[in-house]
Amino acid sequence: MATFAPFYDTIRFYASALYWETEEEVSQREAGEQAEVSASLPQTRAEQVRLPSVSLRPILYFPLKALHRILNLACLAATGLFLLLFILEYPHPSKWDGLWLTAQLHALGDPIVVRVIVWAGDLWSGAISVAGYFPLALAVVGWLSRKGANAFFTPVLKALRKRPRPARQQQELAFPTAEEEEEIACVKSERARKRLLKRYQEIADALKGAGRKRCAFLSVDVAGSTQMKESEQEMAVTVTFQAYMQMLEVIFSRYGAWKQSWTPDGVMVCFLDADMAVAAGQAVLRQLRKFNLTQNLLRSRIAVRCGVNAGEVPIFEDSKLEKIAHRVIDVTGHMQKHASPNTLWVSAQVANHLADKAGFRPVEKEVDGHRVHEWSPRVSLIEQPKPVAVPHAKAGNADPTWA
Repeated sequence: MATFAPFYDTIRFYASALYWETEEEVSQREAGEQAEVSASLPQTRAEQVRLPSVSLRPILYFPLKALHRILNLACLAATGLFLLLFILEYPHPSKWDGLWLTAQLHALGDPIVVRVIVWAGDLWSGAISVAGYFPLALAVVGWLSRKGANAFFTPVLKALRKRPRPARQQQELAFPTAEEEEEIACVKSERARKRLLKRYQEIADALKGAGRKRCAFLSVDVAGSTQMKESEQEMAVTVTFQAYMQMLEVIFSRYGAWKQSWTPDGVMVCFLDADMAVAAGQAVLRQLRKFNLTQNLLRSRIAVRCGVNAGEVPIFEDSKLEKIAHRVIDVTGHMQKHASPNTLWVSAQVANHLADKAGFRPVEKEVDGHRVHEWSPRVSLIEQPKPVAVPHAKAGNADPTWA
């Protein structure tokens, strides 16, 4: 290009001489052509949108906000100080005067009140006669000062907190066009689709590889708890149900409960062994009679329904029982709901594999397609009679039947 530069300058000289153009006219024509070419070229978005200038809003906002808070607290403290001094002017218990807080109030507020009284006495001779009301007047001044500070600082801080709206031209240049938005949306949706498919594949692989654990679930719920609590003292209800829950916790801990999920009147418990789940339910029903005789403060006895079911469930050490949704757990809850008060309903699948089947009898009902076996303390005692000393029933709870 450097080789052709002299030749280009020679051609331009003769062309200018031919058309009788001066050197100045040639320079003006070249400058105009360059401007036209620059105007025809598309500008980049960075060139179109001017960079915003540095704003002083954050620099002013935070110091003013801090000053507003300091003045607000100072006015509030002054209002409380002078209001308490005004209250202490009237008859009050003598022991208040010996308190440390009272001494501090007088030490802080009395000099200010005296100076205000002296200043007011110079302006008005009757100020001494109403000197007892000066603390109240100063409290009002403090309160009004707080209101005035809020009225001044609130709109100022609100205006500083707002960001200036960009000009219309800059706003139009800053946002993409309709075609650009369509392209961006297509790219985003395609990327999102790929991410979702990848995530779905990871979840599917994890679920396939997750081992299911065979668990037994015990559901216990108080029968007719709403009617039981009616017309009862709140303290009696609270104490009785706390003692009832403590009894269940002790039983579940004794029989190796793995996870528990509590409701106000019921509980769902997970065991790793079906025999332990059934034994825990039987222990609850056995101890319930003693509980009603010794710890129940209500006029009616507490009766519970129990249900047990077992199966393979995807559950882990860090799983929360209330977050797991599975048919095995649903069937357990339905077993408990259909059971009679003070009985334990167990699915036939669980009952047939128990080590101790004593006391169970089949029930002519099905729950969610499962045959049911029932156990109750009365049937267990009839099948295995033992000499048991019957305790005396307490007053107001003389029903000789089981809980």
